[in-house]
Amino acid sequence: MPRTSKLTREKVLRAAAEVVRKGGEPALNARAVARELNCSTQPVYSLFQSMEQLRSALTEEAKNAYRRFIDGYLARGGRSRYESFGMGYVKFAQEERGLFRFLFLRDCETPSMQAEDPFLGDILAEMTELYHMTEEEARAFHGDMTIYSYGLAALVTTGNYTPTDEEISECFKREFYALYAYYFPKRPKFWE
Repeated sequence: MPRTSKLTREKVLRAAAEVVRKGGEPALNARAVARELNCSTQPVYSLFQSMEQLRSALTEEAKNAYRRFIDGYLARGGRSRYESFGMGYVKFAQEERGLFRFLFLRDCETPSMQAEDPFLGDILAEMTELYHMTEEEARAFHGDMTIYSYGLAALVTTGNYTPTDEEISECFKREFYALYAYYFPKRPKFWE
């Protein structure tokens, strides 16, 4: 067994993330984290006073992993930034199923799916500038796109639907164009 003095909060958080990746949030407990670390539960509780404290820290760590993932997707280029946000969200769900479920598919105190999105400000700025929407229009439009994206991401977490990047892109384009025609019926269709 490793010496407990060599264990750090970061190592415990990485182990907790692995537990969630493998078995989802229901598998997250001190014994499972200790088993992942090959130690007793004592070091886990010496670094985190309770499982609630560990869950809270893991939530922040998972949000950071999500941010890094989206930043990587944005850096790829080749798509509009708005599409890249959506693509990254769905691909995070596909590649990090356990962490996605932990962050987005559990009961939470936040009443809105948008409220927790660390990229919401960037998204709204992009929409107002690129698509000439008011902030209110951008919030409503993005709210509808969020519901669609959330459903698509939830679907891919099952593993029964594994779309390619091109298929995801086509799904987003169809929904985006339909919503744009709904919200702005008198504006010219900029994609034609």
